Amino acid sequence: MAEFLCMNHPHKQAVAQCRRCGKPVCQDCYDPSTGYCRDQCTKNEAVSSVHTSKKNVVLQVIVAILAIIGGLAILLITICGALILSY
Repeated sequence: MAEFLCMNHPHKQAVAQCRRCGKPVCQDCYDPSTGYCRDQCTKNEAVSSVHTSKKNVVLQVIVAILAIIGGLAILLITICGALILSY
């Protein structure tokens, strides 16, 4: 990344690229623990991770309920089919 300049500090060479927004960033702007730029992405990630985890839990519960309903429907169809064919 030696040929790129930091988006926040145009006089400094970029040492990395933000994993979230893709901006080239210098050592002052880069957060190596997250791989994000310290400008906006690190702050936004902390806020969005809380909302994302709540959404993920709700989505997982909905998918689990639909899977159980689908499994029970297949079981019911199989039992009814076996009863109909046995007569």
